[in-house]
Amino acid sequence: MKDVENYLEFRIDTDKKLLYGKWLRDVTNQEYMAGLKQTYSLINSHNIVRWLQNSTLLQPRNLADQKWVAEEFGLLLTLSTIKYIAVVVPRESPHHNVLLSLRDKAYRIFGKTKFIELFDTEQEALAWLIPNLQFYRLPSTIHSI
Repeated sequence: MKDVENYLEFRIDTDKKLLYGKWLRDVTNQEYMAGLKQTYSLINSHNIVRWLQNSTLLQPRNLADQKWVAEEFGLLLTLSTIKYIAVVVPRESPHHNVLLSLRDKAYRIFGKTKFIELFDTEQEALAWLIPNLQFYRLPSTIHSI
């Protein structure tokens, strides 16, 4: 899993139970799944409640990836401590509508047990995740896997 660090950055705020993930480039299907599996592992091992995922550099995923995320990864998330998921993907990105569709599919399958929103910027996402801390800053330390 060390290879995940080549394309996915993680930061963890244990006090706020927040996981920050950022795709550093577009990834292959295998890298995408490995990255999300590593994300899930971090969510579980740190009892994460809030997840901010910056997907600005990702291209829309193929149908197999979309199905896997909505069904299999979605099921894992429903079994986790995660409550709020904020995804940063600009509205003009072709990935934006795909993610909206995936969110709606996940809500249909699993119900609204987790709350997922899309944002144009990390600042907007953080304001939603941690509304009572206007000047909150992510931890500067990058989490090693």
